[in-house]
Amino acid sequence: MTTVTILFFALYFILVIVLFVGWKKAVAQKPGVPSGLRATVVVPARHEAQNIARLLEDLKRQTHPLYEVIVVDDHSEDNTADIVRQHLPEHPHLRLVSSAGTGKKAALTQGVQLAQGAVIITTDADCRVPAEWIATLLSCFEKDAVQMVFGGVAITGKDYFSTLQSLEFTSLIGSGAATMALGVPTMCNGANLAFRKDAFEAVGGYEGNWHIPSGDDEFLLRKIAQHFPGGIAFSGDERTVVTTAPSPTLRNFIHQRIRWAGKWRHHQSFVSKALALFVAAFQALVFVLPIMVVMQRIDAGVALGLWVGKAALEYFFLRSISHILRLSWNWPAFLSLQLLYPLYILSIGVFSNFHTFEWKGRKLKSLTISHNEVKHF
Repeated sequence: MTTVTILFFALYFILVIVLFVGWKKAVAQKPGVPSGLRATVVVPARHEAQNIARLLEDLKRQTHPLYEVIVVDDHSEDNTADIVRQHLPEHPHLRLVSSAGTGKKAALTQGVQLAQGAVIITTDADCRVPAEWIATLLSCFEKDAVQMVFGGVAITGKDYFSTLQSLEFTSLIGSGAATMALGVPTMCNGANLAFRKDAFEAVGGYEGNWHIPSGDDEFLLRKIAQHFPGGIAFSGDERTVVTTAPSPTLRNFIHQRIRWAGKWRHHQSFVSKALALFVAAFQALVFVLPIMVVMQRIDAGVALGLWVGKAALEYFFLRSISHILRLSWNWPAFLSLQLLYPLYILSIGVFSNFHTFEWKGRKLKSLTISHNEVKHF
């Protein structure tokens, strides 16, 4: 048992080191010269009355002159649309449309079809963006071969629960950038995503995964990566970092993560599935490691050494990502996650296969949406 445990930890150590190397390679790639491309920012919005005004103010201050903003209201039952209408007179680049379909992918597709820009940039209505966000993202399209660019997303918040979410999410951002730089794109985040409209149309948009209630970003990433080899880039520039608020309650957080985790089995990529399964198996091993010590299946000193080595490697990896995302390092959150993360991974993995979840007031009884609930454009 000791030999198997050490082997698993060694493989995990190699994985973290490889990801760290990939991350460094990703952030070393600097954006090109300012682009004269026209951009369209598409913002799908549902029940975002408390947040969307701040995003619209950020978008109004963009330094890039050639852009438009299309907010697609996804049947909000609050006054989201009214708030957007209030900004129309003072925001000449802004348009508001009502989604003719159901769900985020339908709203995004409608926005893309209405877009006049050559490059589509997506974000969420509860995000904040820097003034040079559009200009810096567009500069990454200096090379014609680049078809999609994604940037960093940081969860902000000062309370303990927020810092836990922030650090956990940081690992996802870093892993996505690292695997992309190593030539195997696995994940990105639609809150900070840009792609050529022609590329979206060339791969058929979200065709083939309309029925999956999440993954609009990752499935599109893989389709574009397959159709345009070498056409994905990551912007490690701090001027493209998007910030978003944490989930306000534990219930909201769990429902969000169940929705995210539910898409993994639909991935066509062997690397993505293998990576997810290995991480789940490793975290299960970490979870039972104290039990193995009590049962004398492994020496306590060996177990402690393995745990310390794991924590040290994760520290260097996460600290580097946090720096680029402009997040303050939080030792209590980091040490807490060393204990909580294995249980969290195992719980979400199980719940994502059996538990229902709620998103923006919509209760989904399974991991898929009926094709009858989605209007194709």
